[in-house]
Amino acid sequence: MIIRDPVHGDLAFTSIERRAMDTPTVQRLRGIRQTGTAYLVYPGCVHTRFEHSLGTSGMARRIMASIRANGTPISLEQESIVALAALLHDVSHLPFGHTFEDERKLFPRHDTPSRLAHFLSREDLTSALAPSGLLEPVVELLSTGPDVQAGSSVLPWMHQIVSSTIDADLLDYLRRDAYFAGLRQDYDDRVLSTFTVADNQLAVDATKLSTRTEILHLLRLRYFLTERIYFHHAKVISGAIIAKAVELAVQMGLSESDLYTLTDDGLLRHLQNIGSEPIRRLVSRVTGRNLLKRAYTLSPAKTGRRTRNDLIARFHRSSESRQQIEEELATAASLPPEDVILYCPDISAIKEANVTIKTNGGLRRLNEPADNPPYDVKAVEDQYERLWRFYIFAPENSREKVGTLAEKQFGLPSA
Repeated sequence: MIIRDPVHGDLAFTSIERRAMDTPTVQRLRGIRQTGTAYLVYPGCVHTRFEHSLGTSGMARRIMASIRANGTPISLEQESIVALAALLHDVSHLPFGHTFEDERKLFPRHDTPSRLAHFLSREDLTSALAPSGLLEPVVELLSTGPDVQAGSSVLPWMHQIVSSTIDADLLDYLRRDAYFAGLRQDYDDRVLSTFTVADNQLAVDATKLSTRTEILHLLRLRYFLTERIYFHHAKVISGAIIAKAVELAVQMGLSESDLYTLTDDGLLRHLQNIGSEPIRRLVSRVTGRNLLKRAYTLSPAKTGRRTRNDLIARFHRSSESRQQIEEELATAASLPPEDVILYCPDISAIKEANVTIKTNGGLRRLNEPADNPPYDVKAVEDQYERLWRFYIFAPENSREKVGTLAEKQFGLPSA
């Protein structure tokens, strides 16, 4: 089967992959936007995890074609396992999942073994995959990581094509997110020719003259899209509002499993029907794009690393600590509790700088040695780390008052 993709052109899929993508479990991904609430900033960012899954599978095949061309044999069975795993790698995503899992820490990550096991064991998916004999190795590839057991049919490089540093997932979403945001940014396909396998590990061949340039371009592109899309303040604010609504719903009995069948719009409807006025008001802020505003901001330049790390330890991993500050500031500003939201993400790190490279001296990481990494790689890593922001959000007509209260609370001027 051939599917025309707006980013990569024609993508070919086997009959077993078609049966998998036609299941309700995979079709649900059509309702989960790839970049969350970024559509409130870039109206074209309505592409979904379904299209991304197709593109990731297509990029996995292109990486394997390069590995073959560079001298590593890949069997048809191995190719089928990797391509199918790439197609299913996001099957366990919740609506607005990264906001709840990574930013607000309400639920475990989508790729935890228990969540994956639930989705990969659904009857529609197992019925579609069982006749091919690929179900077990695909589940193993997605669930166990690169540290595979001896005698396994899944080798480390197979897992790493789907989920590592520079992988099929990254090569699809960088190109796809830039395209749908309308940002004229891309990478050169020459980077695909650098993939190789050494000691059963996926690596990029740094012995080729242009490899370093291509990899650094990928890192800079990752930074650019993070600054412009993923960390855009309006996207962050709208995501935090939805996360706050879900946090309140969890206090009323909402569980992680209640979200398993929902899409983005389905979750918003579900929240509106819970019967909580504060939750309805929060959801209406997003659907009507009546967003809270930045009342208080801290950046690494204002905090220094030690204070930043203290803030992360106190507020990123503890909903109780966040709620306490939110309620104190809201009370002092005579606002409803849900009108003040504290946002404190984890440290921003560009994992792609940790990509394995093949050199004349053997395998190593691009950013090694850790105590003195190459200056050009460190420059991107440092720039990426500086994207971190601590925010207090409040209604526009109260932002100055809340900002003043926050400055007294934290003892630091707003950035």
